[in-house]
Amino acid sequence: MPDQQSADENPQRPNVKFHVSPELEYVYRDVFNVYVGAGDVVIEFGNVHRAMPEHATISNRIVMSIASAYNLHQTLQQALQAAQLQLQRNLQEQSEQKNRNAS
Repeated sequence: MPDQQSADENPQRPNVKFHVSPELEYVYRDVFNVYVGAGDVVIEFGNVHRAMPEHATISNRIVMSIASAYNLHQTLQQALQAAQLQLQRNLQEQSEQKNRNAS
């Protein structure tokens, strides 16, 4: 995967180029916990046991500064809003195309 550049529009944040290694492992997580302390935020990710749905195992723990956690929150919110808008557009286009084909 090529280097990616932060598309953040906040002029106070430095423009950082990200390199994503082709060997990067992608993992699926379906549960998380969040702990906020005086100077940092801890996010734990894990999976629900398929055989015991009321049990989960934490597999990853990420610690970040409060400022980074706020940036993560804002970036994730913007990305989810953009994805929702795109999904709505796609559904509307499919609906319009079905209506045209039915006529």
